[in-house]
Amino acid sequence: MTRVLSLLLLLGQVPALAAESPAPPAFDKQGRTLGPPLSERVTDYEIDARLDPSTHALTGQETVTWRNRSAEPQATLWFHLYWNAFKNDRSTFYRDSKAMGGIRNEDANSPSYPERKKDEWGYSNVKALRVKGGADLLPTLRFEHPDDDNAEDQTVFTVTLPEPVPPGGQVTLELEWEARVPKVILRAGRTDSGFYLMGQWFPKLGVLEVPPEGGATSPRWNCHQYHAASEFYADFGTYDVRLTVPQAMKVGATGVLVDRRENPDGTQTLRYHQDDVHDFAWTASERFEVLEDVFRSPGLPEVGLTVLVDRNHLRSGPQLMASAKASIEHFGRWWSPWPYSHLTVVAPPTDGTPAGGMEYPTFITAVGRAEPGEPKDFIIWQTVAHEFGHNYWQGLLASNEFEEPWLDEGINSYGTYKLCLAEDVRANPADFLPSPLRGWVGPLFAQDWDERDRMRGMSGLRENSPIIQASWQYRSRGDYFRNAYSRPQLTLFALEQLVGEETMARIMRTYVERWKFRHPRGEDFFAVVNEVSGQDLGWFFDTFFRGTGALDYAVGPIECEERAGKKGLFDDGKGGVLLVEREPRDAAKDEPVKRCEVQVSRLGDIRIPVDVRVTFADGSSLVERWNGQERWKRLSFERTGKDAGLKQVELHGVNALDIQPANNSQTKDLSGHVAVSLFGWTTYVSQMLSTAASLFL
Repeated sequence: MTRVLSLLLLLGQVPALAAESPAPPAFDKQGRTLGPPLSERVTDYEIDARLDPSTHALTGQETVTWRNRSAEPQATLWFHLYWNAFKNDRSTFYRDSKAMGGIRNEDANSPSYPERKKDEWGYSNVKALRVKGGADLLPTLRFEHPDDDNAEDQTVFTVTLPEPVPPGGQVTLELEWEARVPKVILRAGRTDSGFYLMGQWFPKLGVLEVPPEGGATSPRWNCHQYHAASEFYADFGTYDVRLTVPQAMKVGATGVLVDRRENPDGTQTLRYHQDDVHDFAWTASERFEVLEDVFRSPGLPEVGLTVLVDRNHLRSGPQLMASAKASIEHFGRWWSPWPYSHLTVVAPPTDGTPAGGMEYPTFITAVGRAEPGEPKDFIIWQTVAHEFGHNYWQGLLASNEFEEPWLDEGINSYGTYKLCLAEDVRANPADFLPSPLRGWVGPLFAQDWDERDRMRGMSGLRENSPIIQASWQYRSRGDYFRNAYSRPQLTLFALEQLVGEETMARIMRTYVERWKFRHPRGEDFFAVVNEVSGQDLGWFFDTFFRGTGALDYAVGPIECEERAGKKGLFDDGKGGVLLVEREPRDAAKDEPVKRCEVQVSRLGDIRIPVDVRVTFADGSSLVERWNGQERWKRLSFERTGKDAGLKQVELHGVNALDIQPANNSQTKDLSGHVAVSLFGWTTYVSQMLSTAASLFL
């Protein structure tokens, strides 16, 4: 999920994937794979669901087939029942939210939090569960709480089979459930304007991990509760879903619409299908305007595009479409061609803002605005780029966001930054002003910040937590967001600085191609980095992904003085004993001697090699490598000539992670601290305005 609320690019360095003809598709127009399956297809779902907007009731029937990948019989199956997170204030979701200070647009500091009317709570209730053609399993249903001691949480349950599923065998279950759609919250729900976003809406199997996945030494179920600061993890499979809603509603969903029929009772039934995905989401509203187009680019597969935008935000439609095309283009060439044949982009209404900025396979929610900035609205472009980017790290690779949120959110934030640079998407606070003010006072606020500028303002204080940590173990919202989003983005940018852009591009492509459809872990990413770079970068991963220390190197004031000639006795410079007396220089005949000194310091705990770039007044420069181990080092330079003095000293290396970038440079007679500090402040303001816009527009 995006936190917009957050160099030439690689395109010129990455060769095109083909010449003029489009790449062959991986899926047909029915969402079915052409050729062998792309994934293991551990779970297959057939779902028939009906929405009644008058009561916000959702009822469904589900047939799910599960295959036992392990070498051991399995008698117990684990399921998610996500919407019970919104059932009452005793759920783990709300306990987490209170402890972390709230979620997204909800502030948990009020003693009465959460404040919801009776019909605004949501839930999901399993009414029937049986082996297909066999035993009733409902009496065996037990709610579990594997992550905490909260016996009142009902987001995970188990059932026990009458006969274990043998290794390599499969079982088919039939479920019936009823649910009430909650008032929109975080990733799902409904609004007063009649908008519905159905995310994590059906009983869903957990993941049986088999050795050596995730460090498992024996088969184990990975099925975490729904936490306030977590997302999801699931097996790949096939989804065939029928949705029945009022005929006036316009619907978008994961996969491809393969059939639609109108029913005598004034409803319509739409059938969607998609192979080789790990989730299914959908949306419905009478207020949607529908835009359709096709992405075509030489060397990349064609992708059908549907944009569903609230009628009040219709002017955002062209930019939603353009940013989706740009994302498919760039990410397809940098990382791997996106294989699916269709993408749906949803821009919720204003009262559905909490549902914006979310990703599901082939289906994303973004942000629409009544008066988007031109020519490229920062909020729209960055949100679409970010959510579509998830269709790689969470869609194709399906990493475990419960346990390693950075592996999706952090890598994706890095990709978002790269795309926004490639497309020259800039944040201008004037674009966030209402139309009359935009024209009258907008020029007073006009700035031109690109992603590099914004990234410079992301540095924070000493980290409270490491990047590699389970999502629900962070102490606050800020701690989670920083370590799942901005800090990994900066760390990956620092890695790019360390290995070079071309090598980093090969790292990302290798990682995607090797691990798509396979659920990689952080260690798998690190192994690819070491392999492609040809270096053992374990120190980098230990320091910046597993560690919590602060990186802070600084340049002190530059001091220069004109020196007199040498005085005293000197030998011949060859070890001889001849002593020669040197006289002070003759100012009329000799070049002036300029001696300059500067001190570089390590103020933080983290120790890394640092390149010190020294620029002289005559324009020449040199770079000295400092191992960065000591607390400080004094550098001195003695040169002759009129322009021999030092002009500027800058620190290079992994400075993207420095918590005080303002002290990374020094200019003779003009400290860089004030200018950079002011720049950091304006960058902060830029991010603040971006967040406000994403929440309220």
